[in-house]
Amino acid sequence: MRSDRTQMDIFRDDPRREADANRAAADEARKAFQFPPVIREERVRHYLAEAAKFDALADQCRKQGHNQ
Repeated sequence: MRSDRTQMDIFRDDPRREADANRAAADEARKAFQFPPVIREERVRHYLAEAAKFDALADQCRKQGHNQ
């Protein structure tokens, strides 16, 4: 059986927690001075976009009555 972690576990993977983790990763990416500024900003934008996706998923779940 493949275990490539492409499917989220609804009991382990909380969208709000995933969003917070991506925001924390964006903060760390800002401080990753081993990368040039252009790459750092690209990484920050990526993590913030992922956080926005998870926030939207969490909002959708809340509206549907899940994870109240």
